[in-house]
Amino acid sequence: MTRLGIADLSRDPAEVAGSLPAWARGDHDDAVREALALSKKHLHDRACVAWIWAGATPDDCPAWILPVSAQQVRDMAPRHAAGVMMRAVGAAVEAGATPDAVTVLDWHGLAVLTLPGVDDEIAPLAVAEAFPPPSRGMLALLPRDVRPDGPEVALPGPPARPDPDDPLSALATATWSHPLRVALVLAAHGQAMDARSYPPEITDQLRRWGLDGVPPPPDAPSLEVEDDPCPRRRHARTVLRRLLRMGKVGAQYHTEFDHLYRGAAPEDRRDALEVGEALVRAGLLGEKPSVGQRHVYLRRDALPAIHALIDRGETSDPVLAAEWTAAAPRAS
Repeated sequence: MTRLGIADLSRDPAEVAGSLPAWARGDHDDAVREALALSKKHLHDRACVAWIWAGATPDDCPAWILPVSAQQVRDMAPRHAAGVMMRAVGAAVEAGATPDAVTVLDWHGLAVLTLPGVDDEIAPLAVAEAFPPPSRGMLALLPRDVRPDGPEVALPGPPARPDPDDPLSALATATWSHPLRVALVLAAHGQAMDARSYPPEITDQLRRWGLDGVPPPPDAPSLEVEDDPCPRRRHARTVLRRLLRMGKVGAQYHTEFDHLYRGAAPEDRRDALEVGEALVRAGLLGEKPSVGQRHVYLRRDALPAIHALIDRGETSDPVLAAEWTAAAPRAS
């Protein structure tokens, strides 16, 4: 049995994973997780080595597996894990990832970033620059048979214990948003994700850009998509979330309109297609004809409204509101 130790962190992560018995057995995903466990274990070291594995989800969306757990992303704790995650996100944005479309998945407990638009050639350099000495960041390529997937990680309000030294924590508290959401919204509007401080007016600007800013009451109903009391709105939120994960943002990234009823029961497909038509009429989806077929995509200018619908079931569009059979979760 091969045991990994701190000395292995000086090696290439692909070489380390390739030397493990799991790799020899053909269990490449197990070998990758074992290698990531070593990097994760030593993230608190002063000279940490962050191994990140790059590949694609089953939907062919570029994705990075981080040496950070999904729970650590939710909690933004401990500090060293949150710092590695934020550096990785910053590197991905520097490498061309679309900030509005970044999501986090839970793959066997590990955090996976889905990164539509990321440039594979720039990414290794961006990761290396995100971890200056004495730390190191290294990007390894996943074997083709490893396709990370899993449930999307909900990013709730600010962490229970905000970091007093992190200006993003203050913005998260002021807008009642997760720090990662704050960082991505800032990046989407050309603002620095890692500024030492932000001007006071940035809070109102973040709200105008779509961050909620309202803490839910203690007895508030669940905002999870799966708990939405309206089946039509639940399907709309599921479709939009899926398209976001697949990176279908902008006219160059489109999919067949008929895919909008994927996952719906046969008897519900008519409703699902009607919901799809309503999303087009409301301007959340754009249309692009392709070889005689209808193709649709998420409109970039509608991303704040798309996130509001996915995250909270909310819409200000009367076209969509007329489709629902129950009030939005927070309204109810």
